[in-house]
Amino acid sequence: MTDQQLLLEMQQFLEEVSATNEDTTFDPDHDYLVEALITLVREEEKTSIVEDFDTPYLHPMLTVQKWVEELKLLVAEKLRDESVGSE
Repeated sequence: MTDQQLLLEMQQFLEEVSATNEDTTFDPDHDYLVEALITLVREEEKTSIVEDFDTPYLHPMLTVQKWVEELKLLVAEKLRDESVGSE
């Protein structure tokens, strides 16, 4: 899977979370997307989000729900960077 494909899947996932937010039920099939988001925020040094992901006993999905709008912006920004880089 290319980076762009993964970013598009992350974008789709975040749109779904945004639409249902607190009513979102976590599907273990989305685990790789949550892990990819954690990797992305670490790479981009989004300290506050990383700290929330690192909180013990807090499911990462709660952090995704809390930061969904910021994560959507971050993924959109990475997608733009990817498309500019591939031209």
